[in-house]
Order: sequence, then structure tokens, then C-alpha cells
Amino acid sequence: MTDDTPRSPPIPGKPPRKAGSKRGYILLATLVVLVIALWSGYWTVARGMVSDLFTTMRLAAKAEGGEIACTDQDLGGFPFRFELSCKPLAVTGLGGERASFEGFRAVALAYNPWHVIVEADSPAAVETDRLVPGLKAAWTTARASLRLGNSDLDRGDIEIVSPVFSLADDSLSASAVLANLHLRKSPDVAGAADAALRLDELALPGTAAPVDVLANVGLAGGAALLSPHGADVIALLKNEGALTVRELRLASGGVTLSANGSLWLDEAGRLNGTLPLTVAGAAGLPPLLAPFFPQGSNVPTSLAGALAAFGQPTTLDGEPAVAVPLAFAEGTARVGFIPVGTLPPLR
Repeated sequence: MTDDTPRSPPIPGKPPRKAGSKRGYILLATLVVLVIALWSGYWTVARGMVSDLFTTMRLAAKAEGGEIACTDQDLGGFPFRFELSCKPLAVTGLGGERASFEGFRAVALAYNPWHVIVEADSPAAVETDRLVPGLKAAWTTARASLRLGNSDLDRGDIEIVSPVFSLADDSLSASAVLANLHLRKSPDVAGAADAALRLDELALPGTAAPVDVLANVGLAGGAALLSPHGADVIALLKNEGALTVRELRLASGGVTLSANGSLWLDEAGRLNGTLPLTVAGAAGLPPLLAPFFPQGSNVPTSLAGALAAFGQPTTLDGEPAVAVPLAFAEGTARVGFIPVGTLPPLR
């Protein structure tokens, strides 16, 4: 029996429809749905793991005498990120130190959770008995890029725009246009950490003009500071040669100071080490250094006098300069054998 149904003649120039093309579309759509389902499952499971990890951190801090208080906690970011937010966030350390922020956000890509971007809202407050009793801070924006290792921080990069810092009683304040801080485990010295600080147009009480600050240092044993439990900085500094000053530079107006050397604290907290100085525009040095020393200290004026009397002619950035071998012994600063002042101990 034959089929006599008339068939449409083929259209010239149009390829015949392939029988498997519709099947291909169905297969592609199925794969897309499957990928979406798998990714959604991964994100949901991973979100639960992040939530459990944060809860574990809070419980561990509480068990050791600290606290992490995240008000209005929210964890979202589907489909490609994890976003944790607190408003506000308060953290209490094992020694009673406390820091609080008006708002806090941490973001990590779902496919690279070891790189975390952090933002904090001001105002912020820090309470500690170690260096100053209380500190307040405000800024326009504050961001940090944190690269995590297996159990600690491998590298941290922090940028704060227009920071303003002041003591809790407003008796002293400082501000800058920009602050950058970079921290990392040293790639060259086991257990050490490197830090680089940059402050643009730092304004301090007593300075006639803003100061630009650059510092690049290495701290022996400093990698412990990047661990979850942290470390006592003063204790780390109480090892001979603990702080390697690769570069320290202050510039304000017509004065530029450059130094490098090695510093540490003795058991009484007194400064020791060598920090050879090169200064261009030495006549303007006292007002530049005065804010970095205790009120009433004679070190800046004495150091300027020592530079004038004992400085060796040299150049700095192509400008005429003088150099002196500055050293510290049991808190007393000396140029050669001449004492120029004494610094109080750090406990």
C-alpha cells in the first residue's frame, strides 16, 4: 500500500531540516537546568558551611574570654558571592581589647572563598590598655583585601580614605588624606612578617604643614600576628634586632628625612638599635619630628643641633643633605657618643 499524500517540493537554497536538531536543543536545555541545579545546591551547602564557620568562630572567641557580636547578621549573595553583613559589629579580644564598627560587610566569591573583601563603616572605637586607653576613628571609606591561608592570614591590604583618629577624650587628634597598610608573611624569613605603611598629608597637632609618611619594616616572629589568636607586639619586639627598618621616610615642606636600620626593646621596654639618618633641609627638622615624640621631648631640637654639628655632607633625592649615625641604647638616643635625648619605655 502506498502513501499518495502530496509532499511539498523542496525550496531551492534552503537546507533540509535535520531530524536531530530538536533533540540537540532539548539536550542543551537539560544541561543548563542541571548546571543551575548543581550550582544552587553547591551555593546552599557552602552558605551553610560559611554560617557554621562564623558561628564556630563566635563560640571559640567566647570560650577563650573574647566575643564577636554581629547585630542584624545577614548572609546572602546568591548566586556568585557570599556576603556577610553586621550592623553594628563589636569584637572583644582575649585581653579585654574591644573594637566596634557602625557597619561591617565581608564579601567572597563563591568559587574563590579564600579571597575576602571587607568594608567597614565609621564611626569606630577601640579600647585597650596597652598603648592608649581609648581611640575613636572616622573615615569616608575603609576597605581591606584579605587573602586567607589554611588557618591564618597570608596577606592583607587596607585602604582608608580621609581617616580621622582621636583619643576618646578628644585631647589629641590626627587626620590624613589617605592611609594604606599592607601586611604579609615574609617570603624570605620563616615566621616573620612584613608591613608597609603610607600616609598622605598626615596632619598632627604641632605640625606647621602636613607630613607624608612611608615605612617599610620586617618583624621577626610577626607571622603570629596574622593568626586567629594574634600575638603581643611588645613581646615580639623584646628580641634583639626584632624590627628591621628597610625604609622610613618623612617629608613636609622643605624637609625630607630618610632612615633605615634595626630596632628592638629591652626587657624594660626601652628602645635599642641603630637608625642612621639622612636629612635634607635639616633646619626645619624640629617641628617635623616634634609630633612623633612625647610632649616636651628635647630629642627633635637636640637631633637638629647634632646634624648641624656632626652631620656628614651628602645628597638625598638630588638635594644637599647631611647624614648622622643615630643610635638608641636603653632608651637614650645618641649621635656618636653625644646623647640627644631619652624616650619613655614601652610596656
